[in-house]
Amino acid sequence: MMEVSDGQSTARVVNDRVYVAVGRDVQESKSTLDWALVNFGDHFRIIHVHQPHQLNPSPRQGMESILDEYIHICSQAEVPAKKRYVEMQDIGKGIVELIEQHAITKLVMGAAADRRYFEGMGLTSMKAKFVNQHAHPSCRVWFVCNGHLIYKREGDLNTFDMDITPSILPGSSAVDSGLQTRSPSAGSVHSRSNSSEVEDDLSLVQYERGEGSNHIAGSNSVRAYEGYSQNQSYTGMEGSYSEDLYEQLDQAMKEAAHAKQEALDELIRRQKAEKTANEATRKLIALENVYNDELRWRIDLEGLLAQEKEAFEVLKKQHEELQMLNEELLANQTSEASSAHGQELISEFSFSELQEATESFDPSLMIEEGEYGSTYKGSLHHTQVAIKMLHLSNYHHEVQVATKSRHPNLVSLIGVCPDASAAIYEYLPNGSLEDQLSARDSSNHLSWQTRIHICADTCAALIFLHSCYGILHGNLKPGNIHLDSNFVAKLTNFGLHSALSYSTTTGEVSFASDVYSFGNVLLRLLTGRSALNLDEMMQNALDLGNLNAVLDPAAGHWPFELAKELAHLALRCCDINSNNRPCLRSHVRPVLESMRTHCEASLSSQSGPEEPVQPPQHFICPISHEIMQDPHVAADGFTYEGEAIRIWLSGHDSSPMTNLQLSNCELFPNQTLRSMIQEWQQRNQ
Repeated sequence: MMEVSDGQSTARVVNDRVYVAVGRDVQESKSTLDWALVNFGDHFRIIHVHQPHQLNPSPRQGMESILDEYIHICSQAEVPAKKRYVEMQDIGKGIVELIEQHAITKLVMGAAADRRYFEGMGLTSMKAKFVNQHAHPSCRVWFVCNGHLIYKREGDLNTFDMDITPSILPGSSAVDSGLQTRSPSAGSVHSRSNSSEVEDDLSLVQYERGEGSNHIAGSNSVRAYEGYSQNQSYTGMEGSYSEDLYEQLDQAMKEAAHAKQEALDELIRRQKAEKTANEATRKLIALENVYNDELRWRIDLEGLLAQEKEAFEVLKKQHEELQMLNEELLANQTSEASSAHGQELISEFSFSELQEATESFDPSLMIEEGEYGSTYKGSLHHTQVAIKMLHLSNYHHEVQVATKSRHPNLVSLIGVCPDASAAIYEYLPNGSLEDQLSARDSSNHLSWQTRIHICADTCAALIFLHSCYGILHGNLKPGNIHLDSNFVAKLTNFGLHSALSYSTTTGEVSFASDVYSFGNVLLRLLTGRSALNLDEMMQNALDLGNLNAVLDPAAGHWPFELAKELAHLALRCCDINSNNRPCLRSHVRPVLESMRTHCEASLSSQSGPEEPVQPPQHFICPISHEIMQDPHVAADGFTYEGEAIRIWLSGHDSSPMTNLQLSNCELFPNQTLRSMIQEWQQRNQ
């Protein structure tokens, strides 16, 4: 843009080209040039401050080669560019000198000394700070770091005023304009450009500075001034020299003020750092005190815990000793009673009596036939019994186990027949659990409440066998779980194996294998299906949330949460790793007893045809025909109500059942039957 003043006939010209300051390292300055190409993409001028080497003051050939590389980069971007340079030791002053020489109003230059960019960074390069402070006010500067604009210096074109000498204006001459040119002083600045470049950059114009203009003292930019006389020239030189001294003094004062401000800022930072450090120290001391208090508290607690643990171990040992003593006393009492009275609860029968009871072992009276013998239904002394014909090799072991294993959920041994190697058990009218689950008659199907009771009864019997006598069942399945007239579960065919250590490779039976078999019984009761892959089917149903689809509908409407809990318990018992199976006493029984309580509440409002309230026949006294409260065994082997048999014996010396003469009138309490009756009464209250 060019404007001509009316009063002085001078032109006002603004240089609107973009100048890019570059250094000797092309790779380092390339990002600055690339940024300018992207954001401006116009005619460029590449400016460079050449620092002459002390040993070789004019190595310009290498500098020309470097600048040609920058020109080549601009050519590849299809942007015309020319080069300008100045020789000076101080790069910042050299850039400011070039700004004034070429009346630059748009400049792009690097800004960071370490060339690392981060968000919010400022000017870190000394030359950038110098240019920002001393460049002419009209010059706008874009400071770039690693391809990022970090600061922009705004220029005020109102401070820009360039007068073109009449020698370069159309129709004017240097004489007419009263202006003349002055070359840069020798030894301060060396600037190269041909005539066309000088004309292109308007190098024959100067800034007219108002007061407060910020520039370098002693600058060698091209200036135009009015002619003076010889004496006036001397005075002007003296004034210029004074002005230079004043500017140098002003610059020194500014630098001193800046250093003072930096020192003050540093002092403030140090005070803040000391304050922060003191605060951190106080917090550290407070934390150490808290830690020491907690440490002392923890030591005290550990001491108390050790004392409590020691006391617990003492109590535990005393409890174990008392329990062992109690078991020994109970064993001694049982042994003494057995030796004093013989096998008071076991009667001996002849082979002919067994033949008569079973109608000569009629096949229609056979209940089951297994690997250990055949079982027949029979009637001895007007009482229904189950007569198990055993192999001689198994007879003594089974009788010994059955004699000492007395529990309400174990089938009771009534008598023996040594001549036939037979054991006579109480008869359970509702058959085996397998019979009930396989029955097609809907009247025989078990309700879910009854199934819960069967689970709890079976668990109680297993715990008794495992804990009290170290006996394992070894063949637990629905066929060996029989049901009495009240659907109370009682185990049969137990104790035929010895308790071995479990082995997954040899398949030896153990207490853990009884737990596994118990889990299968639970799954059978839940689903009513055969035992093949029940665990996989149940796991899939639980994973898919489809439990109701596998529950046995014949059991009625299972409470979902109860059925789900029972299914998870069954799968834990069936875990392939025996170490993961739950303990029957501490984990399984509490869950089943809780379920039994739930069933009691449900059964109080319901009753089913499969759960009659009549007591078992052997609970009834043959004399009074009422449930016995104090059962006693007489010499004929039958059990009677204590008071009733005493009244009978006061006037008779024969058996009330057989009418045969009794060998003696002694009576022995039947404690096992008494406990069974009491438990049945509590259950059916």
